[in-house]
Order: sequence, then C-alpha cells, then structure tokens
Amino acid sequence: MPAQTAAKRLYYDSPILEFTAQITDIHLVAKELSATPDTAQLWQIALDRTAFYPEGGGQPSDTGLLIATAPSGTTLEIPVERVEEDEAGEVWHYVRKPLTSGTSVTGAVDPARRTDHEQQHSGQHLLSAVFLRELNARTVSFHLGAESSTIDLALPEGMDKLSDDDLRRVEESANRIIYENRPLLTHWVERPLAEAMLAHGDLRKLPPLEGPFRIVQMQGIEFNACGGTHVRSTGEIGSILLRRVEKVRQGWRVEFVCGLRAVRSARRDYTLLDTVARTLTISRADVPERVTKILEDKKAQAKEIKKLTAELSSKSRSPSS
Repeated sequence: MPAQTAAKRLYYDSPILEFTAQITDIHLVAKELSATPDTAQLWQIALDRTAFYPEGGGQPSDTGLLIATAPSGTTLEIPVERVEEDEAGEVWHYVRKPLTSGTSVTGAVDPARRTDHEQQHSGQHLLSAVFLRELNARTVSFHLGAESSTIDLALPEGMDKLSDDDLRRVEESANRIIYENRPLLTHWVERPLAEAMLAHGDLRKLPPLEGPFRIVQMQGIEFNACGGTHVRSTGEIGSILLRRVEKVRQGWRVEFVCGLRAVRSARRDYTLLDTVARTLTISRADVPERVTKILEDKKAQAKEIKKLTAELSSKSRSPSS
C-alpha cells in the first residue's frame, strides 16, 4: 500500500462505512450572502483517515455525515455534501458548518449511495471486459450518472456498428458471470510488476503514477488498475441491463444500469408499456405494431390533407367562367 501523505483511505481495503477520525485541517471556501444562515458558508474539512470516496475515475463521491460529540454529550451531525481530492492528494469533505482542527469525529457514509455506486462501477468493469472479450471493443471512457451509466467503446477495424445480436450476446454473457458469483479481490503492486502485467496483456492500461498501484481483480475475468469502490463478488452487482446505444465522436456509447437501478428501470419500462397497451385496449405484445400503424395512418392523413389543400388552392386561383 502507498505511503500515506494525507488521509488514510479506508475504502481501499475495507467496506467499512462508519469510522472515527480527527480533523487535521479546515478552510472556508465560499460565503453566499443571499443564502440562509445554515447554508451561507461552505467549508472543506480534512481528516487523518476517511472512508469517504472522493469523486474521480468517472465515479461520483460518497456523501454522509460527520458527527462530533461535545464534552456535555451533545452531538452535532453535519452533512457531507461532496468529497474531492486536490492535486496534493488531500481528501476534502465539504460541509456547511465548521469544526475545530483537532476535533474527533465519527464519519458515516451513506450506505445506499455507496452500494449503488459499487454496483454500477463493478458492473462497468465486467461489461467492459465482456465487450473486449466478445467483440474486441475497447472501453475508452466511463461515466457514472445519477440515473444511468455509460461507457464509450472503440470498435475494432472492420466493425462499423453494434448490432442487436452483439448487445444481446454481451448482456447475457455479463449476467451469466454475475450469477457465477466470482470474487473481486484487490492487490497492491509495484510499478515493475504492473508494467510486466501490462506487457503480458493482463492489464489494459496504467495510470500516470509512480505506484504502487491498486489492482482490482475480477477472478477469471480481468485485472484493472482502479482506485474506486467495488462489490465483493460479481453476484452483488445483481444484474446488468443495456439500455441504449448511440454513435458519438470517439466511438459508440452504451448506456447501462446495474443492480437495483436495473430493477427500477425494468419496472418503469413495464409500467409505461402497460399504460400504452391499456390506453389502446390491446395486449402489450401488440403495442409496437399498433403504434407503427397509427404513425403510418397519421402520415397518410397528412399527405392527403396536403393534397386536398393544394387542390382547393388551385381552384381558388382559377378564373371564373
């Protein structure tokens, strides 16, 4: 593990969500005169150790609480709005109330947000590995959004698009690996070993750091140099659902959801489909055909209206007999 020059990062090697720490630094970063007293100031707090993940690598930061206890026993709970890492490697927790440097606090990471981000990030690792294995399509970027996530793929030479069959094959293969419940393990390796893994093809890329490197291993699937938070096994990803594909400047963008997001997305889609079917008084399976016919009829009607309008216009310009 690397030498600690700033806060010890507990999330690297442990799923712990509640921890104790000491405040090492605090700064006022913003003051809004128009805001209420409770939100007028924004402070950044550094701790000697933290389980809060700072935004980076396509993954948003954790949120949660910092809890301070006075000698009288009174507790003060301060929401952590976001967490960022500066260029020096310090982790800053953004809050609306100040605390004194040296104060002991308890940190509590929002468990639902952490689990969601772990599912999406680990799902991305799996999806990228399967796209590479099945189609030789390389992931060039990743974004974890509030509702869905995306990866941008560079397709191999001679492949100009992703077909429906390609997507079904990748989606089914990824979900089979989820059901196999393969473990995810983390290792710290020095640069010479990391470079050897890169040369051997075990790693696809290395970040521009001196090392050592944190390697996330999805057993039997891939090794990946990554500092993000992950599930403990592929089974905890839950499921992967591919949502949409579009052409972008650097390749093809694939939108996907994992875990509970996939469940909610499927439920939302089903509800919308069922609502349309009920409105048209048909079965859900007949919705695509009926909608297509409605659009074709509308197009034909518009064409007929245009024709009749032209005929009426022509008659109105004709001289009277």
